[in-house]
Amino acid sequence: MHQDDADDSTGQRAGNAYDMVQPAAFVAALGNCRASSGGAQLVILVIRLDRFASACESVGPKGAARLRQLVQARLARLLLPEARMYWLGPADLAVVTPLPPAAQDPAPLGQRMADELARPFTLDGLELFLSCSIGVSLDHPDIAAERSLQHAFDAMLRICRQGGDGLASAMRAGTPAASQMIAALPHALERGELGLHLQPRADFEGARISGYTIRLRWRHPALGRVAPQDFLPALEGLGLMGPVGNWLLGSLAPLARVAEDIGPLQFTLLASSAQLYQLDMVDALARTLDAGAVAPQRLCIEVPSTNLPDDPELLARFEALRRRGLQLSLGDFDNHPESLETFGRLRPDRVTLDVRSLGHAHQPANAAAGLQAACTLARKAGASVCAKGVETRKQLEQVHGWGCHSIQGYLLAQPFPANWLAQTHWAIQQRARELLGPAA
Repeated sequence: MHQDDADDSTGQRAGNAYDMVQPAAFVAALGNCRASSGGAQLVILVIRLDRFASACESVGPKGAARLRQLVQARLARLLLPEARMYWLGPADLAVVTPLPPAAQDPAPLGQRMADELARPFTLDGLELFLSCSIGVSLDHPDIAAERSLQHAFDAMLRICRQGGDGLASAMRAGTPAASQMIAALPHALERGELGLHLQPRADFEGARISGYTIRLRWRHPALGRVAPQDFLPALEGLGLMGPVGNWLLGSLAPLARVAEDIGPLQFTLLASSAQLYQLDMVDALARTLDAGAVAPQRLCIEVPSTNLPDDPELLARFEALRRRGLQLSLGDFDNHPESLETFGRLRPDRVTLDVRSLGHAHQPANAAAGLQAACTLARKAGASVCAKGVETRKQLEQVHGWGCHSIQGYLLAQPFPANWLAQTHWAIQQRARELLGPAA
């Protein structure tokens, strides 16, 4: 368990120092900072707390106010005394601060803030995970204050559109150019820039954490956090999936050793469509099992519900692994013909339903009915059903009513670094009891 970030008195002092204001008030404050900065370069950072609304569902209005105070207290420790911080909305912060004299680039300050906010917050016995999306801009006295704020805000929105949890500079393009990624990716593994995050899965029966999905993350010293949807296609295009996959499999042994002290956890590996065409991937899995570092029943391979090659040899090798105890999952399952055809050929042990859009205004017509039908079909065929992307209690109640066996999503916990497993598991287990237990 992590300690509380600050006691109530510390949070209250931070709350007195920073007020909820409108953008116009921040612009006025920026003008005052310009007048009193003595010519120092000013930096503007706009910070959006990712999944703050989901956290508020857990802690309520008073807890949300307290959580904002803890956020403020953390960030204040990183800022110069001359800095000013303002809430632009329930989950949006604007900061203006002088750039330290020796610094040339504001990105390291933004990255320190991101790292600080990535650490879990402990509040009322809950461990809450708040990543953030940060936009950074350098202020210039010849530019209108409103425009400087808008530049940082636009940079923050670029990160949000890429899925959040990242840093963008108004001085650079939002998505790394393909040429930049192609040049940097071949060295990412040897430089230790790739890392693993874990996202928990909780079963309704027993209200327990039964496993974790392993997700690949990349943080480059210059590009910052690169969104998976940007760098994974580049990995495939460069033919690097094999080396990265082998590294990932080699990382399973330490995780399995940690899990031995926790309980019967299962780790799910996500296989891309490109990997499925490589029999080497299946052979590497077999070698991992042969080495005895991970028990077969502690592993599950999740393959996409579309683009599964109709390759008898590949399916036969999957079946050989399953006979040894490894499980197969079908990701993003629905009732569309291609998904149903893949289900029939693979006969998976588990399926996942993507329920992120349930209850949203932009939810496609009949989407809920289609997902419920897919859940019913999978259950009748003997497969367990996991609802992923659960972000609200209403979604939780809906998928429980369908008969889903487990959930995954930000309502339970967001992905966290794999090396936090031993310290974080029990807090998330408590969260699962509160969400899924008889009193929930």
